[in-house]
Amino acid sequence: MNEQNESPFGNKRFIISILVVFIFLWGWQAYMSKKYPQAPAAVVQTTATPTTNSAESAPAVGSVQPTSLQASAPKIPNELKNQDTKPEQTLEYEDDNYKWTLSSVGMGLSSFTLKKYTDTARKLITYSTDTNNFSMEHEGKPISFVLERLSETEFRGRALIGSTPLVRTLTFDKTKGVFNSKTEFDKGLSGLSMAMADVKLTPKSSNFLMPSFEKQDFLLKEGEKIRVEHISGLADGESFKAAAAKVLMASINSQYFSLATVDQSDVTPSARMSVENNKAQLNLDYALSNTQVASLQHILFIGPKSTDALASIHALLPEVMDYGMFGVISKALLDLMKFLHGLLGNWGLAIIALTLVLRTLVLPLNIMSFKSSRALQKIQPQLQELRTRYKSDPMQLNKETMALMKKNNANPLSGCLPMLVQIPIFFALWKTIGSSIEIYQQPFFGWITDLSSYDHFFVLPVLMGITMYFQQKLTPTTMDPAQQKILNFMPILFTVFMISLPSGLTLYNFITSLFGVVQQYFLLRDVPAKKTA
Repeated sequence: MNEQNESPFGNKRFIISILVVFIFLWGWQAYMSKKYPQAPAAVVQTTATPTTNSAESAPAVGSVQPTSLQASAPKIPNELKNQDTKPEQTLEYEDDNYKWTLSSVGMGLSSFTLKKYTDTARKLITYSTDTNNFSMEHEGKPISFVLERLSETEFRGRALIGSTPLVRTLTFDKTKGVFNSKTEFDKGLSGLSMAMADVKLTPKSSNFLMPSFEKQDFLLKEGEKIRVEHISGLADGESFKAAAAKVLMASINSQYFSLATVDQSDVTPSARMSVENNKAQLNLDYALSNTQVASLQHILFIGPKSTDALASIHALLPEVMDYGMFGVISKALLDLMKFLHGLLGNWGLAIIALTLVLRTLVLPLNIMSFKSSRALQKIQPQLQELRTRYKSDPMQLNKETMALMKKNNANPLSGCLPMLVQIPIFFALWKTIGSSIEIYQQPFFGWITDLSSYDHFFVLPVLMGITMYFQQKLTPTTMDPAQQKILNFMPILFTVFMISLPSGLTLYNFITSLFGVVQQYFLLRDVPAKKTA
């Protein structure tokens, strides 16, 4: 009986048998777990994670619903997939200089306001259209993002394109007013686009006699060239389309402000430009299907066209100034005007000082032109006699005429030389005053409260016309009476021409004409004194 009631655990064979069975069952379970893993858990984790760090994905959606951060984490895939049907999500930023709203539609700016600048109606400069600026698009449609605010000036958006995760990060530099954008995605996307747009500008005046300084254009750095497409001259309802390849920098510009982007990606985009329905739009298109590119990087800028500020952001951005063919002269004049403003403290006085400096530099040419004109006047009777004597022999007439002019130091081309020098300066200064934010809404004195706008009382244009008339009367000429009558209308035409142009440019022309009158007065006073001697 004692043997029958003995516990089996005292039997070594029994214990060994149990251990063998346990090891066999444990091994079999491990084998089956590897061969048939729990698929549902793996699918949820892969879909929810746009990047390789799965633990980092939960806060992205949790930021939208901060009260249930952990509970919402398993729902990340569904929220991203259904984002197209959800209401627009927005995040706002504001400081003393800027106010803007970031939208989940394309993760672009639905509005951007420059709080330090106003337009001609004294309303704050605001960029806002039905196309969010700098929004990311796929196959012509804005990508829907789930937004997350990482800090005061850093934002992140997550999205899905099909089953491909996409993450975009925007960082705002409030000292320079510029965004740095980085868009990351898995390799294999066919393509992406970035869109930017502005309201189509309609100038108040566009006729020849009363031109407008208001302008709008597409400006791109295409390869090694700057390409400009002027669109401010388009009539209401008129459409426009153009394309460009290998675009390094693209912008939509007005007279003093720019909406621009500099591409810093490993693939160079093409560009589409269009004007339709009172909107100017520019799209940068990236073909990605045959590349190994996994990110796009941009510098994004909205603000005034200040050369110093633009150069501090990126070397390509100052190109939006578009000084034209006289760009070298324009930049030199702007630097000189800034220097004079630093000394005088007023932009109107700086323009006057700049005019005096330029007129002094060309004074020797003007004196030479004056002397030549007086010499031509003096030999007019002899020239007429030569024309009568050699009217049947043109070659001999030309030979005698040149000999007579050489003898009396009369060179007809010397009268054109000062004009040839001053014309480039005039057009360069036209561009400088017409595009430099430095004089935008800057006062001079009295009734001139904005050097970038026209003189509302037309005092400067009238004074300019009067001084041009007296300068013309004091200038020696060899024209016949018919030509002289036509020339007498020039001061009137210039007065009408300058009525609608910036008062800063009119001030330059007025001081130029006034300097010419004083110059002619002293030169004419010196001539009788020499004759008496």
